Amino acid sequence: MNRTLIALIGGALLLKAAVGVAAQAPAERFQSDSGDILVSAVQQMSVVIQTPKGVIYTDPTGGGRRYGGHNAPTLILISHEHDEHYDAQTLQHLAGPNTRIVVPPYVMERLPDSLKGSTVSLANGQSTELGGFRVEALPSYGLDGQAERWHPRGRGNAYLVTVDGQRLYIGGSTEAVPEMLALRNIDIAFLPLYPPYALGPVEAVKAISVMQPRSVYIYQYNNLRTRDEFIQRIGSMATGARIVAPDIGR
Repeated sequence: MNRTLIALIGGALLLKAAVGVAAQAPAERFQSDSGDILVSAVQQMSVVIQTPKGVIYTDPTGGGRRYGGHNAPTLILISHEHDEHYDAQTLQHLAGPNTRIVVPPYVMERLPDSLKGSTVSLANGQSTELGGFRVEALPSYGLDGQAERWHPRGRGNAYLVTVDGQRLYIGGSTEAVPEMLALRNIDIAFLPLYPPYALGPVEAVKAISVMQPRSVYIYQYNNLRTRDEFIQRIGSMATGARIVAPDIGR
C-alpha cells in the first residue's frame, strides 16, 4: 500500500462521521515554518485556513453565522462572481477593520462601495503583499464546453499564497489549465472536483501527478460519487502526496 492511499484512508474515514456538518469537522493540520496551518471545511469551495500569520477565508457565502465558530478573517480570497463563490452580504458581515479582501477585477466592479476600501483587485498575473501574505492571482478557467462557457479565461482567479514558508495553491473553478500544470513546489493544493464545470477525477489525478504537490485538499465536489471516484483513482497512484478529501456540507 503506497503512502498516498494510507493518507487517503486516514483522512476520509476520520471525516465521514461529519457528513453535512462541515463546520464541526476536525481541522486538518499541516506544518509551516513557525507553527501549524489548520484547515477547516465550512462548505463547498469555502475553507478557513488558520496560519501563524493570520486567517484566510476562501469564497465565503451563505451568511456570517456559518463562520461563527472560526477566528475572524485576516484575508478573504474570492475566486469569481458566481453566487456560490461571491456574496457581498456575507463579506460585509465577516470583514472587520483589519480584513483585506482580494478579488478579480470583474468582481471588483460589482462590490458595494462599503467594501472597496478594504479590497484589492488582482487580474491574472498580478500580485500583492498583504501583511504576512504574498498573494499571486493565477488564471482559473475552463478549457472547452460547459467549463469554458461558465468560467471563461481571464474572469476568475486561482491564488498562490505564500505564508510562513508555505506555498498554497487555491484553484478556484478551474480545469487542468497549462498555468496550473506549470506550478511546482506547492505545499498544499486546494483543488475542485466539479465536472463538467471544473476538474473531473481523471483530470485531477493527472494534474497532481504533474504538479507533485506535497499535500492535496479537495475543497469542492459536485457529489460524493465524484469525490469517491477520485479517492479510488488517486489511491492507485504512487504520488507520495498527502491527500485530504473530506465530507463537506452544502
